[in-house]
Formats: sequence, structure tokens, C-alpha cells
Amino acid sequence: MTIALPHILQGSLVTLEQLQPSHREPLRSAAQDDDAIWTYFPKNFNGAGAHFDEWFDWTMEQLRSGRHHPFAVRRQSDERIVGTTRYYDIVSDHKRLAIGSTWYSKEVRGSIINSEVRLLTLNYAFETLGMNRIEMITDPRNVNSRAAMRILGATQEGIMRSHMIYRDGRIRDSILFSIIRSDWPSVEAGLHARLSAMPSPGRP
Repeated sequence: MTIALPHILQGSLVTLEQLQPSHREPLRSAAQDDDAIWTYFPKNFNGAGAHFDEWFDWTMEQLRSGRHHPFAVRRQSDERIVGTTRYYDIVSDHKRLAIGSTWYSKEVRGSIINSEVRLLTLNYAFETLGMNRIEMITDPRNVNSRAAMRILGATQEGIMRSHMIYRDGRIRDSILFSIIRSDWPSVEAGLHARLSAMPSPGRP
């Protein structure tokens, strides 16, 4: 089964644009001198050096192969690229996919922007693609990510042991979270409530 993955997802704070070669340098700038972005990635990329290009080239290859569908996150207030997220592990026959590999520049990390990115990606997955299940994973040490997934309304299902290998050879477990179709109305309501209640970046 072929599904129609979007080139653009439009919100009020951000626009998600399917990743293009032209996004390389804006994303490099967003990641510049911020190794914290890459702490929990299976590979230790660095926005200031060659590892960033390795990450970007690999990501573009995943897009071309159809295995991943990555986006650049463009902040509408100043048209700057401030991060990235993606769909991956897309299993259309069983109506499930994963959302992840998300990172943001320092200035917007932890802001309301992530709530809108999640609303846009989840809404398209459930309402347009007709997915029944969305998965998200994180490193057990990433307490901020785990807390964010719980606040979102995702259910922690378990630990996938020996799931990934880091560049230094360390074997990583991953915590698996999910949102299923019956969860979506409450998750959607929570995201709308947070977007209504919180000031957007750069506004009082």
C-alpha cells in the first residue's frame, strides 16, 4: 500500500518542509556548537564538523529510499530553520509509523514550538494517513524526552533491550512509547490547550 507523505505541513508558528539539499546549511547553523543535540543519537554527530554532513547525507538517503520522511522545521516569525523531525518505520499495511529523530536549536528547545510540531505530525498521521498507531523511542537516560512523552499522553510500553549501537560501541536500550487511535482525541486536546495557554517564542 502506498501512502501520500506530505511535502509541507503548515501551522501557525512553524512550517514543516520535506527535507531538501537546500536545508543543509540552515540546519548546520541551527546545530552549530551544540553537541547536546547529539547526546542520545546512535551516532555522535556534531553540527560544526564533518559528522553533521554524514548525518545530513544519511538522512537524505533515507528520504530517497522511502525509509524515512524527514522535515526541516521553519519558524514563521523570522523564516529561520530551527530544527528537524521525521516519520520513519512506516508500515502502511498495518497502519503504523514512528515519529522521532527530532532536535531543535538551543533558542527554541523546550518551547511551545515542539507542541505545534507534534500536533502537525500526529494530526497528519492519524487524520490523513489513517494510522492506528504512532511509536516514539528514547534513550532511558534522556529524562527530558521521557517526561515530554508522558506529558504528551503517550503510553510507555516497555524497554527494547540492546536496540542500538553508539559510535563508541556502547549498546543502547530504548524505551518504547506509543499513541494509538483511541488516545488521539485526548492527546490532540492537550496539545491545543498548551498552544492556547503558552506564549509563542519571541512574544510576550
